[in-house]
Amino acid sequence: MSTQHAPTHTSTDRARSLALYLHIPFCTAKCGYCDFNSYEGLPGHLVADYTPALVHEMELWAPAARDLRVDTVFFGGGTPSLTSLDDMSAITAAIRANYDVSPDVEWSLEANPTELTREHLDGLRALGVNRLSMGVQSLQPEELTLLERLHSPERVIEAVRDARAAGFDNLNLDLIFGIMGQPIEKWQDTLERVLELRPEHLSCYALTVEPGTALHYQVAKGQIEEPDPDVAADQYEWTRPRLAGAGYQQYEISNWAQPGRECRHNLVYWHAEPYLGLGAGAHSFFLGRRMANVDAPNRYVEAVNESWEERRATGHGELRQIAGGESPDEATTRADTMILGLRLMQGVDIAEFTERFGVSPDAAFGPALAKHEGYGLIERVDGRIRLTERGLLLSNELFVDLLPDDE
Repeated sequence: MSTQHAPTHTSTDRARSLALYLHIPFCTAKCGYCDFNSYEGLPGHLVADYTPALVHEMELWAPAARDLRVDTVFFGGGTPSLTSLDDMSAITAAIRANYDVSPDVEWSLEANPTELTREHLDGLRALGVNRLSMGVQSLQPEELTLLERLHSPERVIEAVRDARAAGFDNLNLDLIFGIMGQPIEKWQDTLERVLELRPEHLSCYALTVEPGTALHYQVAKGQIEEPDPDVAADQYEWTRPRLAGAGYQQYEISNWAQPGRECRHNLVYWHAEPYLGLGAGAHSFFLGRRMANVDAPNRYVEAVNESWEERRATGHGELRQIAGGESPDEATTRADTMILGLRLMQGVDIAEFTERFGVSPDAAFGPALAKHEGYGLIERVDGRIRLTERGLLLSNELFVDLLPDDE
């Protein structure tokens, strides 16, 4: 286990704003395809102890963020919508008490349709949550069963209706395509029905079989067929013009938004800007360091509380919840910035990259860029390097070549 002191912010840091990510690891049931740090069936006392620990971690990090302004807050999971309104009230109050929160902060919360009662939605909106990201995945009953989702298509429609009635005017719906045995007509039907709900934002992801998941085990044992990448590619290529015709602008490989409704928090990640992750298993890129908290919620609670008690008693103390961290070297930071920037439809601004790193993209990645420009995966437009339509389908082939040799 690694322990570290919280660094203080200095005037030499480039960024003046901060994104906060808060991880809620609890789920009613863990979906077979999910590889996030999430748990079902944890003891009630651990769930009760989690919110105070999360508040303590905020307090531990607050001195390091005292000169920064929080512009986005994102509750991810797990299932944040399982958190009681009392706990959400304590968490949001602690954020405002310990950090300089922008007046127009984007407060996002991931949610499952099953937990979104009208009363809960009213309470979330009253606490300042102004953006919901709902895990819909499909509107086909048999696909929801295959994905081990607990909601019905009808429940999705009800949840969206209730969210609108509660005052939410910024909704994202998560969808999955490329599901095993999914004909394109089923995907088209799901998307058309979702468009009738007019969400401000859509995230459409191809199903991936992640190692360590129940789905991976089932595929390996031959119990379920593997997703067909050619089918997923056909569905993706149909989706792009359909969403454009419906008034959605694609701004990232898997994300579309009505004008001005891009997810500000996720843009922080794609611009390789600083963010602070709080909670079990949360990751951070903060004050020049990459860090990750311990995954196990019980160990996280113990470590945070030990650190907080030591800080209260002595005025200083180590951050025992951090399981590991590193200060990425210049080559790694350049690669991260290039790869993340290329996920955006606008691509990487050559002049901005050169100013930030003192070296142009071509000087840093010349052979890789030339190779994939020759393959037709990237192009240069208006001083930017961006993916082509073909590159959107084959981006991972480019990204691998942009990594430093030792990664």
